[in-house]
Amino acid sequence: MGRHLPTSGGLRKTLALAAEQGCETLQVFVSNPQGWAEPVPRADAEAFAGGMEELGISPGVAHAKYLINLASPREDLRENSVRALAAELVAAGGLGLDLVVVHAGSHGGEGEKKGLDRLVEGLERARELAGDSGRAAEAVVENSVGAGTQLCSTFEALGEVSRRAGARVCVDTAHAFVAGYDLAIPGGPGYVAAELRAALGEAVALLHLNDAKNESGSHRDGHRKVGEGMIPEDSWKELFAALPGVPLVMETPYETPEADAEEVRRVKELAGGLRKTVDEG
Repeated sequence: MGRHLPTSGGLRKTLALAAEQGCETLQVFVSNPQGWAEPVPRADAEAFAGGMEELGISPGVAHAKYLINLASPREDLRENSVRALAAELVAAGGLGLDLVVVHAGSHGGEGEKKGLDRLVEGLERARELAGDSGRAAEAVVENSVGAGTQLCSTFEALGEVSRRAGARVCVDTAHAFVAGYDLAIPGGPGYVAAELRAALGEAVALLHLNDAKNESGSHRDGHRKVGEGMIPEDSWKELFAALPGVPLVMETPYETPEADAEEVRRVKELAGGLRKTVDEG
């Protein structure tokens, strides 16, 4: 259990914040998510990787740039996206991170089939480019809310990409909810988890654990703190029980460090308790 954390004060500060908030995993950006500039080498990279190991933080996660669209009908944007993702896979690996979450992207009006074909090809190319470094992190594809021409709002489409590209996935609970997977109704979380397992098997690498601002089926994104959105508390308990062993990273709105730590603690309770230490095990 963990959350997305800032890096603006330096990676040592990020680690300190993770420890203070009781994070067992974490997510960061390795570059400006709103620009095309490549990640720059960080003097504190080695200390960060070692610190995560000392704290037992696993998996370490990066979120790729929001600009990346491997499925775009525009060749220039696809090329920029492939190179940007490859650079972020290498940068994340250099920080000791395990996963890089990338959005499935949009087909731009040319249809889901062409979009999925381009997405699969783009993932393969980005991994090939990054693979030359020998230390790249793993790319995992995130589901969308299904607005407009966005790809992979269904578990079936996400599963197709996973199989064809040999990639694992990240499932955002808020995205799934507004895409029509109703986690709020009685029995809903168990049914959604069963659908997820049927479509993806063991390919779910990560959950982005976010409550939803908007109603199920609305296809409108928006995150809320767990317990403050459209998904009731009991639904979270049922979902956690149905998906044992899947790491969870929250991308909920920042408040004070104390309030964020309380959210981590509360979610751990909903999930059935804290991770066992080596001594306890």
